[in-house]
Amino acid sequence: MNKFKNIRDWLLLSHSENPISDEEFVLLNDCFQSKNPDFSNESYDKFNLDDMGQADCKAEFHIEKADLPRLADVSQIPPVIKCRQRSLCDGLKGLCLLLRRTSYPCRYRDIIPRFPRPVSVLNLISN
Repeated sequence: MNKFKNIRDWLLLSHSENPISDEEFVLLNDCFQSKNPDFSNESYDKFNLDDMGQADCKAEFHIEKADLPRLADVSQIPPVIKCRQRSLCDGLKGLCLLLRRTSYPCRYRDIIPRFPRPVSVLNLISN
C-alpha cells in the first residue's frame, strides 16, 4: 500500500472525528493524491525468465532467450538496478522490461501482468 493512501485514510478518519475542518480536509487530501493510477499488481506471479519458453521470449522481447545475458553484459546493465525511491530490480529483469516496453508500444499498466510492480516503479526501472 502506498504512503499517500495511508495519509488519505488518516485524513478521512481525522475528518470523521472532527479534528480537521472540511476546508483543511479538501486541501490536504488534494495535496496527497498520487500522480500515478493505483493498479493492482499483487495478484500476478513475479516475473521469472526461467519459466519463459524460447517462443514467448522471442515474441515479447524480440530477442532470443540465450542472447539476453550477453546483451545485458554488452549494455553494461548492472546486476541490480537501484531506483531513486529505493526499489530494487534484477538487472536482467530490468532489461526484459525495457525490451518489452520498446518491442511493442504499450502502457505500463499493460505490462503489469508480466512485471507485477506499481506503475511508478516500472517507469523508474525502464528509464
